[in-house]
Amino acid sequence: MATPSKAKKKARVERRYHHGDLRNALVEQALALVEGGGIERFSLREAARLVGVSANAAYRHFEDKSDLLAAVVEVGFRRQERYILEAIAAVAETANAGAAAVERLKATGRGYVRFAVRHPELLRVMFGSHAGLDAQGFPHTAGYGLLSKALDALVAAGLMPAERRAGAELKAWTVVHGFAMLAIQGAGPLHADAKRSALLEEALDYACTGLCGRLDFPAWRRSCAARTTKRRRVP
Repeated sequence: MATPSKAKKKARVERRYHHGDLRNALVEQALALVEGGGIERFSLREAARLVGVSANAAYRHFEDKSDLLAAVVEVGFRRQERYILEAIAAVAETANAGAAAVERLKATGRGYVRFAVRHPELLRVMFGSHAGLDAQGFPHTAGYGLLSKALDALVAAGLMPAERRAGAELKAWTVVHGFAMLAIQGAGPLHADAKRSALLEEALDYACTGLCGRLDFPAWRRSCAARTTKRRRVP
């Protein structure tokens, strides 16, 4: 049981959080717990303790641990989106519409894997069974939307046959997500940054080969790259 002085201190701390500030603080602390030790270290009570408020105060914003975890997952997908957007912004500009579309598609994969490597525990939570992300939920995430736009651009550029477009998101995502999960587990050569980057480019080329139906895709991409005019800087 808390002493009167401790109880007063907690009351003062709780009063500092108003208009949603406590909710945001709890989400950030829960995020830190997840990234620091995975789902095993995650609890609503521990997040409340570290923020400096009572568990009862936390329960006014979240029904339970799963509710807080859902908020962490939401933050994770927003951060993942930023990584993908940064990768797309860094794509080299080219006059070839097909090459530009392909590089933007590949950039979504690079951003996805970069996020995974830098936030492995968060990625595991985002796609864990406890996250409640089902077949209906995932297509509504921002990253999935960026992938859809990149695939639409392939069709618009005449590189992907329209009959191959249906379901292409899942095919592309399984390649990149599988690579990301192997990378964060340090599987084989994927543990080293340089080797991982090279293998990722090869994996993305193979994915594009299947999506576009071009057996000569790697050679075609290299010829397009030679016509690159300039490279954007990441903001």
